[in-house]
Amino acid sequence: MFKLSAIIPAYNEAKRLGLHLESIINFFKKNYPDSELIVVDDGSTDETATIVRRYGVQLISYSPNRGKGYAIRAGVAKSRGDLVLFMDADLSTPLTEIPKIIKVLDNNDIVIGSRGGGDHVKKNAPFFRRIASFIFDQVKFILVGLREFKDTQCGFKIFKGDVARRLFAKGRIDRFMFDAEILYLAQKEGLKIVELPVVWADVPGSHVRFWEGLVNMFRDLWRIKQLH
Repeated sequence: MFKLSAIIPAYNEAKRLGLHLESIINFFKKNYPDSELIVVDDGSTDETATIVRRYGVQLISYSPNRGKGYAIRAGVAKSRGDLVLFMDADLSTPLTEIPKIIKVLDNNDIVIGSRGGGDHVKKNAPFFRRIASFIFDQVKFILVGLREFKDTQCGFKIFKGDVARRLFAKGRIDRFMFDAEILYLAQKEGLKIVELPVVWADVPGSHVRFWEGLVNMFRDLWRIKQLH
């Protein structure tokens, strides 16, 4: 067993991982030597897998692309940590936020990073993303609740290890609404979930397409309600 499992989903992230992977590895070696780093190559068509192998990091790779939810579910299934963290390859939330979110987890089951409210730092968020976020929240409240959370979609979350593996084993949403599904399942179990404002900066190059994202959002939120 490890103290911490850190999972990074990656779809065509060769450029970003090439910039960040060495610093990520060094951060965990220095601060959490009893940890494992897992990169999940979600059907990339670039050199993502090659770069990860070059650094000797644990890699899960498959094809074709299945979606971020599927990727994190695959990583969680392979994890062996007492704690399970997932984070984005672009480091939109910096590594320096990890100690803070781990500390808050001590008395909780799940801690979710939040880009809204509190002392967060949010830079250059595009207008379309703010509009999509507003629409998403309204539909989410109607279909699956979660009204008490300002931000269910931030790609920076940490779980007690057994909690993560149990919840993600039940997950069925493969793409971007997987966060809402996992939190919905956690609430049904009566788990203790805390939202923590984190430093966050919008990084250009998102793989989310606006209109496609809206259509998939409605579909997946409806599926969560029907499945669970």
